Amino acid sequence: MSDAALVIESLDTLPARPVSWLWPGRLARGKLVMFDGDPGLGKSMVTLDLCARISTGRAFPDGSPGPPPGNALIFHGEDTAEDVVIPRLDALGADRARIFHVHRRHEFGPEPLCFPTHLPLLEKTLEHVHPQLVVLDPIMAFLDRSVSTGNDPSVRGVLNPLAQLAEKYDTATILVRNLNKAAGKASLYRGAGSIAFLAVCRSAWLFARNPLNPAQAVMAQVKNNLAPAQDSLAFEILAGAKGIELAWRGPSNLSAADLLKWAERQYPARLRARDFLTSFLQDGPVASDLIWKAALELGISKSTLNRAKKELGIRTHHTVVAGQNIYYWLFPKHKPPFSTDPDIRAFERLIEEGGARLPVHNPLDPVA
Repeated sequence: MSDAALVIESLDTLPARPVSWLWPGRLARGKLVMFDGDPGLGKSMVTLDLCARISTGRAFPDGSPGPPPGNALIFHGEDTAEDVVIPRLDALGADRARIFHVHRRHEFGPEPLCFPTHLPLLEKTLEHVHPQLVVLDPIMAFLDRSVSTGNDPSVRGVLNPLAQLAEKYDTATILVRNLNKAAGKASLYRGAGSIAFLAVCRSAWLFARNPLNPAQAVMAQVKNNLAPAQDSLAFEILAGAKGIELAWRGPSNLSAADLLKWAERQYPARLRARDFLTSFLQDGPVASDLIWKAALELGISKSTLNRAKKELGIRTHHTVVAGQNIYYWLFPKHKPPFSTDPDIRAFERLIEEGGARLPVHNPLDPVA
């Protein structure tokens, strides 16, 4: 690197500026924010509620005044816009003219946008929409396959550029993530993947069931680098006249640590492993080495995983490719890989020719 590439400044030459808040104390403009929690507890619904409030200029759930009506940009990797997102936004009173989503045209490749590859396309979108809030739900659905979610440098390599775009366009950016299954750990370490996800975000919030009122969930602070500790907030998902609605129930005395302790007492390791396998194998057979790698990241032991496998009726399919033993786990309803199906045989030949990665032996495989 040449000296010309460096900018060296004394800090007394730079003006100080206060943090700019979208939702005071919770969502800072120009920063990344993490929403963590198990599926089905309302994380996505809360992001849509925030988009609706921003689109109309309404107050935030804790009574903080909202900004003038502005735009929001949402990336939904699991819910479709027409039959899920739009009805929910309508029930939440959103001005849909101010809420945008973006995807690649089909003729230019598969959806969705993935980062860091499509960061230039994201920047063009930010230039066009000027959103006050961006939502990536879930963040894992929008990462390139080359991103190793358990590796600190790999995660920072994609989140740091996202943070720079958030700062450049003065937008708060919410990353939505599921929890791992590592019971007993502090809330800082319960999100899926590397701790770098949380380190890069300036605030983080846990969503969990309210043990004092199971009909409710609670949004509790995990970390906040920019403001004092904020109250936990309870909310409830309801069936309303216009569809699914969200009702905020005010402050809660339950902290993130309180919520996790209760959840872990109610959710033993065996059930965590069952939920993990059900989700991981839902689309078909998966190589055992990928299952083992994901289980390690989630803190699931070999013995627990095998017990859950037996309870769920998951079977192992063995095949030999290029002289190597390969083991797949699959549900009875799924078709084994490497069958006589021509498309599968074509993939088998691709592996034999070195065009795809061979699974590697791991502790889940039978001893030869």
